[in-house]
Amino acid sequence: MKGQKNLKQVYIPTIEEMQSWYEEDIRKKVLKSSGYENSKKIEEQGSFFKTFRKFEEMDDKIPFDSKKNNVYYEKYKKYVEEETVNKGKEIQEIENLIEYEKFFLRWERRVSSESNNYGHYGSNSATRYRVDCIKKLEKKLEQILEDSPEAWEFYYKRQLINDIETQHQQRLITVPYVVKAKQKVIDSLNLGVPVYIVGHLGSGKTQLATEAALDFTIQNKIQSELEDKMEDWFSANPNATERDTIKKFRELNEERKLYYKNILTNGSKEEIESLQPLFISGSHNLTYEDMFVEKTLSLQRSFSQGSFVDYLNMIIEDFYEWMDEHKARLEQMTDEEQLQLKIQIWKSFSDLLVASNSAFGTEIKKIEREVLIAVREGRPVIVDELNTIAMQNLIALNDILQRHAGSTAYITGVGPVLIKPGFGFIGTGNLSTQMVNYEGTNELNPAFKSRFLTIEYNYVPQRIIGSLEDQEFPEKNELFRIIIARLADKNGNIHIPDSKRTLEELFRFSQLCRVTQNVFMGKWKDNEIQKDSGIDELELRESVLSIRNILHVLDNWNQGEEKDLSKALWDGFISSITYPDDQNYILSQAVRFGFFPISEGWKIETKGIGEATTTYDEIRTRPYHYVRPAIETLSYLDVVHLIFGKGTPRKILPKELIEVFEDDIDDLTRIDAKKYQELDQRLSHLEHSKYLLEYLEDNGGER
Repeated sequence: MKGQKNLKQVYIPTIEEMQSWYEEDIRKKVLKSSGYENSKKIEEQGSFFKTFRKFEEMDDKIPFDSKKNNVYYEKYKKYVEEETVNKGKEIQEIENLIEYEKFFLRWERRVSSESNNYGHYGSNSATRYRVDCIKKLEKKLEQILEDSPEAWEFYYKRQLINDIETQHQQRLITVPYVVKAKQKVIDSLNLGVPVYIVGHLGSGKTQLATEAALDFTIQNKIQSELEDKMEDWFSANPNATERDTIKKFRELNEERKLYYKNILTNGSKEEIESLQPLFISGSHNLTYEDMFVEKTLSLQRSFSQGSFVDYLNMIIEDFYEWMDEHKARLEQMTDEEQLQLKIQIWKSFSDLLVASNSAFGTEIKKIEREVLIAVREGRPVIVDELNTIAMQNLIALNDILQRHAGSTAYITGVGPVLIKPGFGFIGTGNLSTQMVNYEGTNELNPAFKSRFLTIEYNYVPQRIIGSLEDQEFPEKNELFRIIIARLADKNGNIHIPDSKRTLEELFRFSQLCRVTQNVFMGKWKDNEIQKDSGIDELELRESVLSIRNILHVLDNWNQGEEKDLSKALWDGFISSITYPDDQNYILSQAVRFGFFPISEGWKIETKGIGEATTTYDEIRTRPYHYVRPAIETLSYLDVVHLIFGKGTPRKILPKELIEVFEDDIDDLTRIDAKKYQELDQRLSHLEHSKYLLEYLEDNGGER
């Protein structure tokens, strides 16, 4: 029979097999395109560069598998691709609804705040309605991600690409720790409450302040512009339904976001500066005038405004007026006497004009500084290292810090000034401990500090126990996520030598970084560091693998092109440590995490407290020689699974796919018992086999 012949030839794979083939297909596609993608910058190069440009020879590591021509797999692949697109649209629709509800919530709160003279906006029936809608929509989004593997893949692939773009823009990657901290700052500024961000060296608190202030400004501008645009649109379309309104909101909202994104990337200097917060670098020498109004002495040496022709006409008019008044007296003089007198009078008029329009000496001028400009123009201002400024100068900020937008604050030397909406105040400060004390910093006066919402912002979370394969919740390793985003190309793919070993090394590197951060913060008692190290008292005084230093190491490593990670760790960070005890401790911890192995020519000996720094020659037993392993490729989907987990598993075959599969066996209406037993054995390992078997039975198959 025709059906029996087809059934014998067609292999029926498991769901897991088809998903595995799908992931291999993605890797194969990446391999074919890697290294050959032309960017705009490459196209701009001359003929010499293009003619003699060459690429590393790369073997295709994925062998051809005839099973991938399997009819069931082809239909599975088509279904997954189409379903991913469909779920992506569904996710974007929900996200647009969430943004619409948030837009309306902010509008409601602004109206409420203005009704209360810019006090706290309070809660009312309208705001509570929007809050409840947002919660329901967020829950709906969570449910889609839990139910659909395709929705999960779309959502987290987009998150990965966003991480990479953010990294290229030199902004903080939006891991949950960063997102929560940034939102806390923005929410506080929206309430009119100043923010004080404290943290340790290299934690990124100044960057957080700058980005939060920028996002706060752009959000306010978009909100204001959307309110006007939606009102104008609805005035022109009074019969529009709410569905039409939400569709129009999405169009306008995307247009506004793209507009400001383009300004930040391609805008003029003036356009970019109008969005950026005003900035003051704090120091002990910073005075009240440096923040508000600076008085300067100006030496004036030129005529006041006006052209020379105007001045000459003034002299002529005055001169003739004088002659008319003294005409009778002049007529009594001789021509010579008249000439001499006229010359003297003209010279006198000239001297008087010069004297009246020239400044001889100095003039006091007042120049508005950042805090006053921010108050008048409604812009955020950041005072970096706030706790280095003398307390008697900070007290001048008191009245501004306790006032809200729309109210008037008194500024010494200026008088009452209206605080324009959009104003926000952010201070940053280094956080000292018993072990680490930043020179020149002061403890803020409790009464002054109470005016702020204080946020402690430190290093992003990272588990320091277990290997990469042991991580039950990989999404919680946020530092590892930042490292991986640094290595990915613009499409989310990664090309590294010996991927399994390298990824494990990178994970151990992230753990080492977090250990140094914990010790630097004095939080080593919160974990297993002390127990594993055998040291009673731990401290790092000057050195820590902060994000800044982590990026130095990764750039030095350069994806294993010329050196391994141990050598890059030495060259990019440890060799530059000048405090011997810090260097000794970090070296010992690096060995504990598997770096600098003896088998590869390294020999790290623990030194006592107070001994000299370690040199490169001390820790090498033979000349360094590096042979780069073969480069392997991880697709964007591999990377997504690596940093966000395996995602939503496919427990059963979707109904839509079952119907497609059934169409292919419509002609299998009769099969004998032997063939059926063979089919049953082949299908017994399938989670979806029962659907196919039931279909065959319902269509008259013999047992």
